[in-house]
Amino acid sequence: MTEQATARVQLPSSYRIRAEALRFTALWLGGMFLKPEAYVYQRDRKNPFAHGFLYIALIGVIVALAAILGAGVRYYTDPSLEAIKNTVLVHLQAMPFYAQADPSFQQTFDQQYEQNWNQFGSFYTTDPTNPANFVRLIGMLITTPLGWVIVWLVYGGLIHLIARGWNPETSYGELLAPLALATSPQLLRALQVFPDANVSGLVIVLWSLICNIFAVRAAFKTTTPRAVWGAFFPILLLIALVIVLIVIAVLLFSVSGWRSS
Repeated sequence: MTEQATARVQLPSSYRIRAEALRFTALWLGGMFLKPEAYVYQRDRKNPFAHGFLYIALIGVIVALAAILGAGVRYYTDPSLEAIKNTVLVHLQAMPFYAQADPSFQQTFDQQYEQNWNQFGSFYTTDPTNPANFVRLIGMLITTPLGWVIVWLVYGGLIHLIARGWNPETSYGELLAPLALATSPQLLRALQVFPDANVSGLVIVLWSLICNIFAVRAAFKTTTPRAVWGAFFPILLLIALVIVLIVIAVLLFSVSGWRSS
């Protein structure tokens, strides 16, 4: 095959990738900055459930990759565990309880510190310093998007349960697609690829909640007060469930204590 023929074969593929990247960026910006037309576009796409699933899964993979790369950067730029161990030990040895102790206690303390650090020291960091942390980081490529997809499905199901009466023509998939777009602020977590750079989790949660209100309003073509109620309903239901479980646990503990006495 000639170079010109190869170029003709590869051009559509590269063009498609570039077009999809631009479309994703436009969607992300629309979702982030609460553009109603972006949520409506996502709702009205052919097979909205599939598009919503791919969107939220892609964001999850990007965030997971950023976490893995960030851990690698910290591993090569931060002080080693050995340096941290020695620094902590020096500060402990400078404390009065150590300086005033007899040599036998100091020797026992140093040995016990060394033993405890060798056993638990590597767990003080999330960087890939041991096999467990390395496996956990790689596993984030699956657990992060999977966890978000599960929350997305359950959250959307609860909203659809109470909101379908507002517009019976809106299907579950037509709700899920805009809700997937409402996860756009989660992509800010990718900043963790840079050491000491991050966005407050509370800011991301509140931003996402506002996006969810826009998503519900667009999906059901309803009013803002109804959309607020729909977006908050699963959260209120979860809080009520936690309260009920706590009350049940307290009652069971009280009954158990009364019987034992």
